Amino acid sequence: MSTKKIIVPVDFTAASEQAIKQAINIALKSGCTISLIHVIGEISKDSAREELVKTRDKLQELTENTEKAGVRCETTISEGSIFTEIPSIANNPENFMVVMGTHGIQGLKQKLLGADILKLARKISIPCLIVQDECINYGLNPIVLPVGGHDNFNALVAVVATLAGIFDSEIIIYSVIRKGEPESEKIRNNTQLAEKIFSESFIRCRRVREEMTIISVGFARQTLQFSNNTGAGLIGIMSVKSEEHYYFAQADKETMVNNGHNIPILCVSGPENF
Repeated sequence: MSTKKIIVPVDFTAASEQAIKQAINIALKSGCTISLIHVIGEISKDSAREELVKTRDKLQELTENTEKAGVRCETTISEGSIFTEIPSIANNPENFMVVMGTHGIQGLKQKLLGADILKLARKISIPCLIVQDECINYGLNPIVLPVGGHDNFNALVAVVATLAGIFDSEIIIYSVIRKGEPESEKIRNNTQLAEKIFSESFIRCRRVREEMTIISVGFARQTLQFSNNTGAGLIGIMSVKSEEHYYFAQADKETMVNNGHNIPILCVSGPENF
């Protein structure tokens, strides 16, 4: 893993500063290096040179601070849309993950909120860790894993297992049980799969099932409440929708990404989506 890179899109805001801090934390434990990316949107030719000089100076300062923390760092400046430039750079087998801020990836007039950041995450083949600008948790322990009915749920399980191994984290396999709605076969199978993988990797895990207490179409609000009460350092979700809960999955995922508890969200799309 020592040759892997952590990709961090930056726009010089508080959110991207938090993303860099989280990336440094992971890099120090995993042996990864960091690659900072700044995407410049359309600008006039008259201001292009001045913009480029300012951007290089800011990136140089971030690079120096990152290397002072003990992590090798490189930078890239790209021009265009964040939805094409970031995936183009990130979707490389030499990269370990992307770490980005929910309000942070902003070139000129390019701002990401919940729906847009999920749109971007779905274009990225490697794991995406999304952090809020007021995120203060860098331990990634425990990790809450809401079990889903996705066919490719094993992709998320594998990434969560890797991070749990790096941070010696406990994993909580979590689900909300709606009254009168039996647990599906896919949920049961994915739960058993996760438990098997974690057991074989000697990772601590426990299963938590809660009856629904928060009246909602989806499960995000109760999952976040449980995660906050548990002191979760990370929640892992699939960025793509499952057929089982397709009608509310998008809203649930946006709620997760924009959560007010400032819990980092790990998004995984799965290799078969690329």
